Amino acid sequence: MYKVLLVDDEINILEGIAAIVDWKACGTELTAKANHGQMAFEMINKDQPDIVITDIKMPGLNGVQLIQKVHSLYPDIRFIVLSGHDEFEFAKTAMECNVKHYLLKPSNEEKIETALKQVVEDLNEEVEKDQFLKNMRDHLQQVMPKAKEQFLKEYITNKKYGVQEWEHYRALFEIDTNSKEFRLVVITMDDPYEYEHLLALKKIVVEKLGEEQVPLETTIGDKIVVLAEMNSLNTIIEKVKEAKQDFTSFYPMDYTAAISDSGSISDLRTLYNETLNCLTQRFYVSGGSIITMQDLKKDHTSIDELQYDHEDLIFAIRSGNTEAVLQNLNNFFEEVKQKKYEVSLVQSHCLELFMSIIRQAGKDGMAEYFKQIIIFQEYDKFHEIRHFIEKAATEISQHHYERTKQTQSSIINRVVEFVEKNLDDPELSLSKIASEVLYMNSDYLGKLFKKEKEERFSNFLINRRIEKAVEMIEESPDEVKIFEVAESVGFGNNPRYFGQVFKKYTGVTPTSYINNKTSG
Repeated sequence: MYKVLLVDDEINILEGIAAIVDWKACGTELTAKANHGQMAFEMINKDQPDIVITDIKMPGLNGVQLIQKVHSLYPDIRFIVLSGHDEFEFAKTAMECNVKHYLLKPSNEEKIETALKQVVEDLNEEVEKDQFLKNMRDHLQQVMPKAKEQFLKEYITNKKYGVQEWEHYRALFEIDTNSKEFRLVVITMDDPYEYEHLLALKKIVVEKLGEEQVPLETTIGDKIVVLAEMNSLNTIIEKVKEAKQDFTSFYPMDYTAAISDSGSISDLRTLYNETLNCLTQRFYVSGGSIITMQDLKKDHTSIDELQYDHEDLIFAIRSGNTEAVLQNLNNFFEEVKQKKYEVSLVQSHCLELFMSIIRQAGKDGMAEYFKQIIIFQEYDKFHEIRHFIEKAATEISQHHYERTKQTQSSIINRVVEFVEKNLDDPELSLSKIASEVLYMNSDYLGKLFKKEKEERFSNFLINRRIEKAVEMIEESPDEVKIFEVAESVGFGNNPRYFGQVFKKYTGVTPTSYINNKTSG
């Protein structure tokens, strides 16, 4: 119901309108009455109505002055005017204050109710519009990070994107940067890793570089790609070293980082190629290194780009989907064969691809495959390289197929363990565990949990909390206090809600349960 304030200096008219209008049928309620303009203004300041029905000619603060003052302070309040004065000067003021309903006295209840219903209809439309816009903003807020990641990935790997597209999407995604020069930081894991490790590392690197200095970041295949506004190479190197210290304190594994030269947005694909060239040098440096273009001791000549996103291939290997693995590799090798890229470029790219593939094997498996790099470097035929990579990819894919169930069970066990240790946390949720503990996608974690436990996480959490509450009541030698039990199992300072949930799951209230235990 919308609140209405009725204003008229003639008491008989004021009370008469209050009595004859069917306020409820109009979707409103009459919450206040005022017999002069100043009184109405003071009421509005204390409790703003949605609609004001007012006379014009009143002593002191007249209706026109009231509308002007209120409109300047509360522009959302709607006015319906009742007046015996059909004056041009008022009509002009009314239009300026967005008054759309001007009824001449005498005016019966039907006219007033018609005007009220029209105002209510307008207000409802505004509420619906505001809710729609809010829903759209909320949805955009949720998808924006992923959209930004996808944009950077597409910009780097798709030759069709240029500076014009950058300016368009920079405005669309509200990317806050006026920098003319950028560097790319590209990171790849040296040790076998889970997807959670990649997410954790990306988050730590961005935090160390400073979120205000990182307009965009994404993953391409098994690589983390960070666009940094810093021009100082030494500063970036130090920040990446700091990130390594933080990361290895959580996960004892190495990664290699490549840092490009500085360049403009139009140079991003070239900068990415520079980092890929840097990463090929991992064979000649120790694990966990940071490689820059200054570290490469060879001339950089212009060659055709070989850009191919192997993200789907790596995902297929880790999923144990051998058919998809062979299809992805076939698409890649057929494109290479058709376009006939420069031989050294193909060899370099395939070596990088092989390294990406064998990093999906276990530690022992990776060590064995790593020994085969010497054999790989001796190949000088296209079909030999193709067969070599396909063989390794299918073998590792089969290995993942065998261990997928075990891995999923391990993840869910970690979720259950965390729940058991944090049942008293009222903010405990699957989303919190996914982002702060496991560093993985919450939707994906939810699907894994339901598949493993055959129930939704929310149901599991509620059940476990009530089970714990029952245990506390049963195990307590004295009579326990309900609010303490509620707080101990994550219902915070809301024992009433705890009681409702407890009864739903046990059939009795906590008080009845305690009394039954005592009497028993």
